Amino acid sequence: MLQNLSLTIVVENSASLENDQLQAQHGLSILLDMSLESESMKLLWDTGATPEVMLHNADALNIDLEEIGLICLSHGHYDHTGGLMGILQERTAPVPLIAHPEIFSPKLKLRPYLKYIGAPFTRDQLEAAGAVMLPCRGPATLAPGVMTTGEVPRMEVFETVEGFWTVKNEQYTPDLIPDDQSLAVHLPGKGLIVISGCAHSGIINTIRYAQRITGEESLYAVIGGFHLMGADNKRIDSTARALLDLGPAVVRPGHCTGQKALSRLQEVLGESCQPLAVGDIIEL
Repeated sequence: MLQNLSLTIVVENSASLENDQLQAQHGLSILLDMSLESESMKLLWDTGATPEVMLHNADALNIDLEEIGLICLSHGHYDHTGGLMGILQERTAPVPLIAHPEIFSPKLKLRPYLKYIGAPFTRDQLEAAGAVMLPCRGPATLAPGVMTTGEVPRMEVFETVEGFWTVKNEQYTPDLIPDDQSLAVHLPGKGLIVISGCAHSGIINTIRYAQRITGEESLYAVIGGFHLMGADNKRIDSTARALLDLGPAVVRPGHCTGQKALSRLQEVLGESCQPLAVGDIIEL
C-alpha cells in the first residue's frame, strides 16, 4: 500500500524563485518518490526536452539517476522525451520504460510551418542504451495504488485535439495523439491523484477515466500540463468549472497550460490552484 508520495519537478517551463541553479525549459519531468510499506520506489515521469537540462537539473537537485527504478513517458513529443537518452547513457544498469507503442509514430505540427516534434530516438537506440521497453496501450499497474491510464477515451465535447499531424499509409492525417496517458495514484486517506504530461486527451477526460479505472471517486490532486495554451475562453471556462465541481484540494497546472488559462483557473479555484515551477517539491 502506498503510504507517502513526494513529487520533485525536475524540468518545467517556469524558473524557480528559490534556486537559481536550476534551468527552466519548455518541457516536463517529474520524479515521484513513493514509500510502499517496507520499500521505496522512485519513478521518473517524462524527461524534459534535452539531455543537457535534464541532467543539469537532476544534478542540482541531488537526484541519483541510478536510484530510478522505472521511467514512464506520457506521450511521444520531444519536450517530454528529449532528455531520455542522456539519462540512459549516464546510468550503468538497465531500466524498465513504460510507454504507449505509438510514441515512435511521426509527430508533426504545421504552425508556423511543418516541423517534426517527435522523440529524437528510435526504439532500437533506446534498447541499445539500456531501456527495457514495456509498450502498453491500456492501463498498467506499476505499484499498489499506482498505475498508468493508457489510452484515454475522449468523452467531453469541449476537449478536442487540434493542430497535430502524423503520417499513416503514406498520407498526412490529423494526429489525435492516442499515445497520451497520465498517472493515476490512489493515496489512502486522501484520494485520487492524477499526474499528467500534456493531457492531450483533455484533463477532464483524463480525470474521469482515472476515476473509472481506479474505482476512486474522491479527487485529491491534479498536477501537470493541462494543454490549454491557445485554447479559447469557452474551453478554459468549461475546464475550470469542471475542476471546481470535481473539488480537488490541490491543483498544480504547468508546462502547456498557458498563462491565460492559469489565470482563469486561479480565479475560479482560488488558493487550491498554484502554478508549477522547476525545483518545486510537492508533498502529498
